[in-house]
Amino acid sequence: MTRRDALEEYLETIYILESEGVTAIGARVAEFMGVRAPSVTAALQRLQRQDLILMDAQHVVALTASGQAKAESIVRRHRVAERWLTDVLGFDWAKADEEANKLSHAFSPEVVERLSVLMGEPRTCPHGNPIPGNWPRPAYNGLRLEDAPVGVEVVVERVVEHAEVDAKLLRYLWGHGVVPGVHLSVVDRIPSAGAITVHLRGRDVPLGTAGASKVQVRPVEAGTPALAR
Repeated sequence: MTRRDALEEYLETIYILESEGVTAIGARVAEFMGVRAPSVTAALQRLQRQDLILMDAQHVVALTASGQAKAESIVRRHRVAERWLTDVLGFDWAKADEEANKLSHAFSPEVVERLSVLMGEPRTCPHGNPIPGNWPRPAYNGLRLEDAPVGVEVVVERVVEHAEVDAKLLRYLWGHGVVPGVHLSVVDRIPSAGAITVHLRGRDVPLGTAGASKVQVRPVEAGTPALAR
């Protein structure tokens, strides 16, 4: 990976953390990216010198206006690539994310725009996260599936970006149909075991609460527009 590509991943990570309401500090960036703290420190210093981020006295990171614009472009590229890989080429979620990480760095803005138009300008990536430029911001900062009341029908809004670092979880959710737009309900919750069971499409699916915390849902009766393509 080139230095520029690596810095783009840092910008993308900061954007994701901010968009999900998580305070972006070096330790969280390191955890999200799976890199060591010294690498994060060096990268953040480079981004700061390029006027792409600001850091306050508590080392909280925020994107500057130019950093925000660049990050949105990077995220758009990645999410359009994921949509193309799943919708057109038929990859599953986990493989699409893996391939998008490799491919999207090479996509020019013109390629991204043409792919977006080709697919009808989808509003979200396959996991339900908004594509900048096609959908401005999440319309619903949803209830976590692990907190959904037992017996209440909900609809899956999105699988948050934090889940994308866990290919095993992505494959499990994809394979069991826990995808944006699906209706389901929590039928059992066992806090001591860190587990819940959800019912969808006529069957029960067990989930760990850690995985369920990465799935955002909304009550069906809420009437909030879904983050759907």
